[in-house]
Amino acid sequence: MTLKYLDQTGLSLMLSVGATWFKRGSGHQFAIPTRWGSSGRINLIGTYSLHRHEEVLEVRELTGTCTGDQVTAYLDTLAAECRPGQLTVVVLDNAAFHKGALIRERRGVWEQQGLYLRYLPPYAPFLNLIEEVWRRLKGILMPRRCYNSVAELRDALLTGLKILGTRFI
Repeated sequence: MTLKYLDQTGLSLMLSVGATWFKRGSGHQFAIPTRWGSSGRINLIGTYSLHRHEEVLEVRELTGTCTGDQVTAYLDTLAAECRPGQLTVVVLDNAAFHKGALIRERRGVWEQQGLYLRYLPPYAPFLNLIEEVWRRLKGILMPRRCYNSVAELRDALLTGLKILGTRFI
C-alpha cells in the first residue's frame, strides 16, 4: 500500500526589508504597499508519498489559486499511475476544493483504478505529513528573503525542490 498526503502551498515574493515609525497613540500606522500582488505568487499542489522505505515528494505548479478542477486533474494523474493490485490511499484535509461535486463524481472511477481518498479530521493539519515538508521547504531550504522577480523566486523554489528529490507530475 502507498500513502500519499496531499496538500497545496503558496510562495510569495517579499518586499524589501525596511522600517517605518509612527507617533505612539496616533492610531495611524504607515501602510506599505505590495510590489507584486497576486502576480508575485507561485502555488503548488503536491503529495508526499510513503511506500515501504521510500519517501517521495511529487508536485505540480498551479495556475492561479487552487480549485476543485485542479485537484481533480492532479488526482486523475495519480490514478493513472496506479499499478494493478496496489492500493494507493490519498490523505486530504477538509478544504472545500477537496470535497466538491467533481471529486465526489470521480471517486468511484479512481477507486476502480486503485486510488482511494481518505480525509483527516477537521482542524488537524498537524496530521498531514506534507505540512512538515512545506515547512522545511519554505523555512530552511528557501530562507525568507526578498526576491526581486517571480523568476528569482522560481529559481529558489526549484533549488529547494531539487534538494528534496522532488518528482514533477
